Amino acid sequence: MDFEMISYEGLTEEMFVLPLSEQPWLSGNKNINPKIYIGLSRWTYRENLKKKNSPPPQPGTPGFYSALFNAIELNATHDDIPDTEKINKWYRSVERSDFNFCPEFYKGITHSGPIGLTKMGITNEFIKRMREFKEKLGVSFLQLPHLQQPAKENIIAYLKLLPRDFPLSIGFTHEEWFTNPGLLSEFIKELNTLNIGTVITDTPARRDTVHMQLSNGNAFIRFYCQGDHELDLFRIEQWKKQLRSWFLQGLEKCYFFLHIQSQTAEEDFINYVQYELKF
Repeated sequence: MDFEMISYEGLTEEMFVLPLSEQPWLSGNKNINPKIYIGLSRWTYRENLKKKNSPPPQPGTPGFYSALFNAIELNATHDDIPDTEKINKWYRSVERSDFNFCPEFYKGITHSGPIGLTKMGITNEFIKRMREFKEKLGVSFLQLPHLQQPAKENIIAYLKLLPRDFPLSIGFTHEEWFTNPGLLSEFIKELNTLNIGTVITDTPARRDTVHMQLSNGNAFIRFYCQGDHELDLFRIEQWKKQLRSWFLQGLEKCYFFLHIQSQTAEEDFINYVQYELKF
């Protein structure tokens, strides 16, 4: 997206208050064992600390990254479908049993012509490969192109052919999804029927994509920020309150992926988020 981050100049806290939204697809029963997964979209975090001939795991590798985070938004699978050898290498590099890989759907499925039945061959290949993450496979996500107008019927027809045991969330950012409330509500209802979640994109540049619509027991949040601004702290406080409310309503798990613009502030902001979003 070309609207992921903008300057905070002239923006106020009121603009970042999360909108209230009923959650009819949550169970309504308090979750006494909430699970939250926090991570980045890359495991090159702290790669500058890498030293020659140092013992593994080295900074900038899955082994090092997974000692600090329990999930990754795996954007590498958007550019290419990794071969079995590469996936097995990533899998073996992560020792912790509670780690989740959250792969993004391959661009040949999502960004090469309309999503539809003609994409089932490459989709089945993608899913087969992602299953090689075994118990470390979390929720995958399919990001609809933000310039592609909604075609709900075609998308739903495609989603109905996907295996029900493959956890998935859908991201949508085209403005028509949000200017047509009936379109969005019907889409969310269909996703609930298929047990497919939604992706919520929280970015200063587009407040409509913070749609706050859940369609099953998973929340998948992509959080874009500077990392060195007081408004970012306010925004995390907003999410802390919201997630607490959702867990009380039956939310099962939350994936919270940080996209931080300022590398110098990155470490402090990550520590802050990990501390604040403990449940």
